[in-house]
Amino acid sequence: MPTHNKTGYEIRLEVLQMAVSLVNDRYHQTCHQLQYAAEKSNDKSFALPVDTRVADATAIAEQLYDFVEKK
Repeated sequence: MPTHNKTGYEIRLEVLQMAVSLVNDRYHQTCHQLQYAAEKSNDKSFALPVDTRVADATAIAEQLYDFVEKK
């Protein structure tokens, strides 16, 4: 079975993909919670949270990559 050593770019891409997935999950969970709370209180509308997913994903990816980079 051939082994493939990942390049730094591949590792950073995977870390960024994990961070984006995490941030998207959190954002959608918050949206669902707000929708549920609005429905429970008979509100016809609710405000979506501020979308900071790009900045959040970048910050999380940097933290994860720093962890991976440590020896």
